[in-house]
Amino acid sequence: MPNSFALVKANRFALLLVLAAAGAGIAQADPADVQRQLLDALARSDVPAAVALFTDDAVIDTESGYCAKSPCVGKAAIQKDFERYVKDATRRVTPLNTFVSGNVLVTRFEARSATIKSAGVDRVILWGIREIRDGKIASSRCCLPDRTDTQTARFLEWDYAHPTPQ
Repeated sequence: MPNSFALVKANRFALLLVLAAAGAGIAQADPADVQRQLLDALARSDVPAAVALFTDDAVIDTESGYCAKSPCVGKAAIQKDFERYVKDATRRVTPLNTFVSGNVLVTRFEARSATIKSAGVDRVILWGIREIRDGKIASSRCCLPDRTDTQTARFLEWDYAHPTPQ
């Protein structure tokens, strides 16, 4: 007759294996990887690939472009903003630090462009917050300026004095 303690222990182990396998099947995409794919697509001006990384009901709330006055909701609005974004071939965005908690990531970026240079600074530091749902970006709040950075603060002074037409 088998030892009942050993049988219970074996059943628990089997249950843990089943739960682990089930969990592996529903695992979410790595938020940092989704963001990396987005930045890569935008860097190569591949707007359709960038838009495909968003949910149908995604929301972008940003400090510049078409989504500045009111958030862009849905892929059509996001596509329009990304088409504007990729027109600036001088723009380079580099993630400096990314922090992930569950399906949310917060990233500190460095941005460089001809527009930034025209303000008399080399780069600005920005923060972004993205929420991932079902392997796609559901919301993006970007690009919050790091006002404690002296170059970013100088750029903001210049930017407020020279607003960009939308």
